[in-house]
Amino acid sequence: MSDEIPSLTEALTLFVTSKKESKKEPENHQELGRFVAWCGRTRTVLEVSPDEVAQYAHQIGKGGVESAQRLSPVKSFLAFWKQEGWIEASLAAHLRIPRARRGSTGAASTSKNDQDQGTKLSQEGYDNLVAQVDLLKGERVGVVADIKRAMEDKDFRENAPLDAAKERQGIIESRIRELEAGLASAEILAKKPSAPARKAAVGTKVRLKDLESGKKYTYILVDVREADVGTGKISTTSPVGRGLLDRSVGDEVTIDVPKGKLHYLIEGVAT
Repeated sequence: MSDEIPSLTEALTLFVTSKKESKKEPENHQELGRFVAWCGRTRTVLEVSPDEVAQYAHQIGKGGVESAQRLSPVKSFLAFWKQEGWIEASLAAHLRIPRARRGSTGAASTSKNDQDQGTKLSQEGYDNLVAQVDLLKGERVGVVADIKRAMEDKDFRENAPLDAAKERQGIIESRIRELEAGLASAEILAKKPSAPARKAAVGTKVRLKDLESGKKYTYILVDVREADVGTGKISTTSPVGRGLLDRSVGDEVTIDVPKGKLHYLIEGVAT
């Protein structure tokens, strides 16, 4: 992985430059700008979580049939991060348009259960979310100025800058509301000296052995808002996270993932 991890703004500049140098068809810069605004321009690519990418796809997916076309340049952008060695696991796979809600009742039930359980964050995770809100509020000021400038063009019929600025404003406001709701219900996990835990839960560190390859992994189970694959923090809503919850040392677990099945032995659980 590259030693120098760029901010999203820097990554976008490098991506656009690479497209020009390769003489490939340029991506839609407007869509890429929206995505960068959603995540926060000054955050690094390592700070963007799979859940954020999925949430962005969900937001854009509300736009109907044009959603796939709009997400295409963002998918290329995310793939570029992995090509450059900035991240280890590709985030492009999480940029999926939600399917029709055939199981909407089940989805609503899951969402409600998550809300009932509340948001459990480490102090570091809580502080990071607060910082994200502050950044987005700064972006809010900038987009209002963009809207004002765009509205000076009296021909609103084909005012692409105005439409883009208003949509970006909607994305930013939606993200701010979502983060603030999570912070309002957050329970900050107490920092305790490392000690064995009975079962895997939010905030615990789980040591695993892959029963097929023999490789060993260590993950920290966290709330979806704090997930960061680059540092070994996986969400309890991810397939692996769900599969490990409430399991104990010595348990063998089989977890279904898009590429097949994972078979792990839990060798340790600690707070």
